[in-house]
Amino acid sequence: KSLILSRYRTEFRRKSASYRTEVKTLRWVRLFLDELSIIHSSQIRRWQIDYFLSEQKKRGSSYDELLQAKSALRFLFDKVLIRSGIDETAEEDQLQSEPGSFRITA
Repeated sequence: KSLILSRYRTEFRRKSASYRTEVKTLRWVRLFLDELSIIHSSQIRRWQIDYFLSEQKKRGSSYDELLQAKSALRFLFDKVLIRSGIDETAEEDQLQSEPGSFRITA
């Protein structure tokens, strides 16, 4: 988990954004990792972003906060995890069904 956050900081600083923006986005990423009990990058899936955002909306987060969270998590996936070698099209991902869906295999 600390390695994910460290890589996030590194990539975000390459973007040359302000320190306050970094702190805000890092807070969302940390909350995402904590709420979904993610300790390793191999546990992260794209559908978890939508789940996390829907939970935040239920808790009363404002539209602006949800946009910040979505932006921070997209940056995590598109810049941090891709560069660190996470293959989102891995075979195990294709075999896993989405949460709440029923799948019959032959």
